Amino acid sequence: MTEYPLEIYQAPLDAIRSGVKKVEIRTNNSYEAIEYDKLIPGDRIAFQVISGPPFVGLDVIKPNALTVEVVEVRQYPDPKALLMNEGMQVLSKLCDTIEEGVDMLYSFHEYKEMIPKHGIFAIEIRIVEGE
Repeated sequence: MTEYPLEIYQAPLDAIRSGVKKVEIRTNNSYEAIEYDKLIPGDRIAFQVISGPPFVGLDVIKPNALTVEVVEVRQYPDPKALLMNEGMQVLSKLCDTIEEGVDMLYSFHEYKEMIPKHGIFAIEIRIVEGE
């Protein structure tokens, strides 16, 4: 079991804490330490809250805000495949259509460049008890 720090905004963290959000969507990139294709069930993620959105840097405003355990990691070739298989609920009601969801995911920092190289990951998570 490995524990990785990972930056997140406050709103999605609140959705995870309340049980609404059970899947975190990420791609490998140059600014996060995790290689998502190497995550395995049982690994832990220690979320660090950063200011934003929009993406303004990785200045952590709340370290070790929440620890979750990886249940499963599913890799997709692109956002459309992910959304069609995982369902729109993984975007926490931020978008109504798959097209809007695809546009939103491609708008994230480096995602347009990195998804064709690495794919995009649906990381199913659960809160570690006692958090």
